[in-house]
Amino acid sequence: MKTLSPAVTWMLTIELISTIATPFSFEPVSIFHRAIPPTAKLTTATTICNAKLQKISSNYDLEAILSNEKDLNAEEDDTALMGRKRNSSNDLKKKMMKRKMKQEKQVMQQKQKQRTQNSSVASDISHMIDGYEDSSLDAEPDTDYVSLMQEINFSAYEVPLHVSGKRIDAVLVEVLNEGCDGNDYQKSNPLSISRSQCGTLLSSGFVFVVPPEDANEFTNAWKDYDETTSVPRGLIEQRCIPIQRKSHILEPSSIVIYPSRDSLLSTSSSSTLLSNFISPTEIIAQKIPLDILYEDEHMVVINKQAGMVVHPAAGNWDGTVVNALSHYLMNESSFGPGEFFTDDAKGVDSSYSSMGNNEADVNQNDSVTNSIPTLRPGIVHRLDKGTSGVLVVAKTSLALANLSQAFADRKVKKQYIAVAIGNPGEDQWIDKPIGRHPLHRQKMRVVPNPSSSMASRGHAHLTSNTSMSVAKQGRPAMSHIHTIHHDGKLSVVQVRIATGRTHQIRVHLQDHGTPIYGDDVYGLADWNKALNAKRGITRPLLHAQRLEINHPVTGETLVFEAPLAPDMSEVINAILPAGVKLS
Repeated sequence: MKTLSPAVTWMLTIELISTIATPFSFEPVSIFHRAIPPTAKLTTATTICNAKLQKISSNYDLEAILSNEKDLNAEEDDTALMGRKRNSSNDLKKKMMKRKMKQEKQVMQQKQKQRTQNSSVASDISHMIDGYEDSSLDAEPDTDYVSLMQEINFSAYEVPLHVSGKRIDAVLVEVLNEGCDGNDYQKSNPLSISRSQCGTLLSSGFVFVVPPEDANEFTNAWKDYDETTSVPRGLIEQRCIPIQRKSHILEPSSIVIYPSRDSLLSTSSSSTLLSNFISPTEIIAQKIPLDILYEDEHMVVINKQAGMVVHPAAGNWDGTVVNALSHYLMNESSFGPGEFFTDDAKGVDSSYSSMGNNEADVNQNDSVTNSIPTLRPGIVHRLDKGTSGVLVVAKTSLALANLSQAFADRKVKKQYIAVAIGNPGEDQWIDKPIGRHPLHRQKMRVVPNPSSSMASRGHAHLTSNTSMSVAKQGRPAMSHIHTIHHDGKLSVVQVRIATGRTHQIRVHLQDHGTPIYGDDVYGLADWNKALNAKRGITRPLLHAQRLEINHPVTGETLVFEAPLAPDMSEVINAILPAGVKLS
């Protein structure tokens, strides 16, 4: 379609209107109000327009005007296109330059932050080793650190080329456990040091590195000291940089300074911090209050308090349910201590361990890799540290075997109460597999279905021959959720589980979009902060309310119910309508 410029269009329009309006100017009203048929009006207007257009054509060269207008429009379009391209190119260059400058700035800030952190930690170590006390710091941690530094003998490991590029915690596990392969040394010290324990060493500031460019000077300086087997502490202070990140990547020819295995496994050390790095060989009986729901000579059922770990593990070698039960059963129980908590007890047969069934194997946490049956005697199932409620513990090998089998066969009915953010809905089953998170190894997650994801991309479904590990596929997990009441923000939720995966309820509700209130791992940070500020609660509001099971010896059906903890009860009462109580 041909287009005229605005100026030409306006000129032609004025000319056309003036010529068309002339015949009607003498009496316009009389024309339009006469009884003239519409078709006649249209014919007359068309004739007049054609006549006037012929007059306009005779006065103006319309073809030339249209041709000039076309060339002008094309020229304007080319100019605009070139301008847009030029502006787009300039904008792209500016964006790339800004992005590059931002990345370089971030790298520089990260390097500066790392240098500042290393310098600060090195300075703190220097002050502590020299006996320096700063009144603005807590003296007790400094004293512990100085004491540990004096007790530990440090070894050196030069990073070979084939090890470079690996994480420090992975390499440290291999180095510390080197020689634990059945030889005489292993017989005298059979315990292996786990990766999580190496992480504790790193985060506590007991592992150091010498950069490759300083390795020769470090080696020559070591020769000036009398000590040849252990790295001198003065040399560590002067030339070594602390490593506090487990993800630190090692460079070739760098030197790692770490506590020797003999120091970590020394039984003469009275340090409390060193005991966190290695597992004890026996359970320490501790007088800790327990809420006993039921007990006989075969089993004991308790209402576990929130904040209490079930059995000793890395970082929690005491203060657990097992430590408390050890004291209670040997000193206070009217039904006797059972088989596992006696002075002459030889431990638990691993064939009767609750970790022998598949469900418990999945529930085992990475941080308990070197846990041995004697550290979890009678433990049939576990509750998370922040979870309260019904917990069953066996007192005999027969009861342990039968209870563990009942859990493995899913013959135990478990019911929980949770406070969730949002409204999970009523009478819904969540059937989604759960596996360990690929990046955050202490977390679990709902594992995506590989068949559906591949099918959505147009690929064939996975067959039964697919060589995908169970860990990547996840384990089957089923949870039934039912909202008892929703106040517009929070919900009181009843949850029944058919399986017992690690963090199952917490992960399922998070994936459902309604995480548990107060959950610092799977919950919402802002909500958790508000809960802490308002009520001082820093744990997930999850409670194992009810457990139905057959007695491991008599076969009698038993139902145990645990009352809510006061902190959780207050929150639930605030959610429920006035006068309504949780049944």
